[in-house]
Amino acid sequence: MQKMNRRQFLRVVSAAGLSACALTTRARAQEGMAKPIWDWGQLPPRAFSDKGGSPSIVGTSQALFSINVEWLVREAVEKGGGLNKIIRPGDTVLIKPNLFTNVRSGTGLTTDVRVAEAVAKLALDCGAKRLVLAEGSSTNIGQKSYSSDVTERCFAVSGYADLAKRIGATLIDLNDAGEKPGGRELVKNVGLEHGLKKKSYWISKHLFDVDCIISVPVLKNHKYAGVTLSLKNYVGIAPADVYQAPGAGVPAGKFGLDHSTLGLAKHIVDLVMIRPPDYAVIDALVGLGTWTRDQVSAGPKGPMRAILAGRDPVAVDTVACITMGYEPKTIGHLVFASAVGLGVSGMNRIEVRGAGIESFQQEFPIPVSGSWYRPRRYGQRPES
Repeated sequence: MQKMNRRQFLRVVSAAGLSACALTTRARAQEGMAKPIWDWGQLPPRAFSDKGGSPSIVGTSQALFSINVEWLVREAVEKGGGLNKIIRPGDTVLIKPNLFTNVRSGTGLTTDVRVAEAVAKLALDCGAKRLVLAEGSSTNIGQKSYSSDVTERCFAVSGYADLAKRIGATLIDLNDAGEKPGGRELVKNVGLEHGLKKKSYWISKHLFDVDCIISVPVLKNHKYAGVTLSLKNYVGIAPADVYQAPGAGVPAGKFGLDHSTLGLAKHIVDLVMIRPPDYAVIDALVGLGTWTRDQVSAGPKGPMRAILAGRDPVAVDTVACITMGYEPKTIGHLVFASAVGLGVSGMNRIEVRGAGIESFQQEFPIPVSGSWYRPRRYGQRPES
């Protein structure tokens, strides 16, 4: 009998483990609940055409010993379908990391700069002419209210300013709405016929001046949205100059957008519908499970040391949820994104290639924000 190598073995066990995990997670999630935790009410109508019967491909990679981040990213992206059909020679490519606050790279709170650099190199390999690193950060450590230089500080501390210099990329602050307070010359009001929460949003004009957008989030849980992955990463495109609630006593964090569980889920899908990402690469090198004022730590089994990638952001986020032990149907923005046609969330229509997920799958702790969350049962919808 021919022996299987590690990659073949993980592919086999992951295919079985993925289905089993999804079933056991669903059963565990429903236990003791008065109603199904995935009751999100009437779902929105489809706004994007269905891709048909072909499965969505999600590529994965994992380092067992020493980490070569560029290799991990290239492996996951290749298994996820590659970028050569997404990026054409001469294209302008916008890379959207998650840099919500000013911490050094590698903590798991923000997208590791090495992951963004590897994605940038892949884009250049495909013939990209211009690279843009774009973010609209939320806050700085210790900051009590919004300031216009928040993204600039995040770029500097996380190493993205240096990266831009090395690869000749342009840094864009998506928070900027105008050169002066109250200005709107750097954004445009985009109508959204099928908007779930709003029928129009102010969005940076830079988002519409590029040929390709790659969402490069970090994998972690989130007390309002459940998870922060490639779709939730799009909150960063909402300009804080518009969506940061005014007032010196108002906490920074774009709370001009509704941050209730249901409201934020709808905002996320609205923002993605305006200009969906062409590809998603999730930084799961750490896999953040706990973040409080005094503690930042990976999931219960430690750093995942993994990357997930694919063209369908809903599918990529779905697989990432399962790696965290979360039932995807309890994540509101995934449910709505699938309903409107931004991608697929059913595992029967997703094919995982590469290392699989079995080797880095964990049971993440449950983020808490209100009485509708219960330990180990994430996602019950509030009565509103």
